Amino acid sequence: MISIFTGLLIALVNALAAIVIYKTAMKKGILKFSKIALTSIVIRYFITVFIVWLCLKVFSLNAFAFSLTFLLSTFFLLMFEIFYLNNRSNLLILWNRLFKKD
Repeated sequence: MISIFTGLLIALVNALAAIVIYKTAMKKGILKFSKIALTSIVIRYFITVFIVWLCLKVFSLNAFAFSLTFLLSTFFLLMFEIFYLNNRSNLLILWNRLFKKD
């Protein structure tokens, strides 16, 4: 049970960190947003790999339960991230078109 909870928690914290980073980066320009978003993806990836290694090797969690839960929850939360970014970018584009001053 701890393996399942830990896998879900790691994926959830990763997704929440992404949303917070994306929200702050969207306030910047598109080039700055791209740099911040891509850098955060790489950094979050390496941090997640290290935490997963800790859970499997050091804490000796049940590998099957942890891996399956982590994989599925990461997949669904990654889909949520994509939908969030798509939704926010469409809203920003619409907002810029409506209130663009020429």
